[in-house]
Amino acid sequence: MQLPPMRPKFNFDFPIAQDKALDLLIGVMDNDDHPIEGRTAGNHLMLVIPIKDRHFWSPWLNIEAKDVGSGSDTYSSITHITGRFSPNPSVWTGFMLVYSSLAVLTFLASIFGVSQLVMGNTPWAFYFIIVLAAIAGAMYWASLIGQKIALEQMQLLYRVTLETLALGSGIDSLEHPDQYDQPNPKPVASETTPQP
Repeated sequence: MQLPPMRPKFNFDFPIAQDKALDLLIGVMDNDDHPIEGRTAGNHLMLVIPIKDRHFWSPWLNIEAKDVGSGSDTYSSITHITGRFSPNPSVWTGFMLVYSSLAVLTFLASIFGVSQLVMGNTPWAFYFIIVLAAIAGAMYWASLIGQKIALEQMQLLYRVTLETLALGSGIDSLEHPDQYDQPNPKPVASETTPQP
């Protein structure tokens, strides 16, 4: 059984030039009709939910656009889009700080436990490792609960990103997976409405 990722991701290739793809996504951020804000730096974008709708678990979508094919016009180029969801950077940093602290404490507890064994004492420090593992498991579980709470906002960011790029590259709709972290699905023309 594969554990769900803490930071889901998706990958798509679009028949559009990299600069055109970035311009389309920047246009979404600037458009008042879309409830999305963001920032851009080079070929990276960060899409977020507006502050008035944001909560502790609200997702941030980090997008990288990479030119993987060349052509003479906008529609003969291929741009690879990689999107990765994460919580607010301060929340993610806090989680990583706690996980790092737990790893260091586990290492120290194991050294202390081995020292107790070598000296012939009861290795009670090993019990501390069980507590640390339980804390790490609880934090992982909390991150999955947070993803469930933020699912609607994740789907909004996902849908707006893909629909914008599909329409901008002349694709009527997409066939894409119901879940993130799937193999690279290809945009295809069809009559159906995209569903994340």
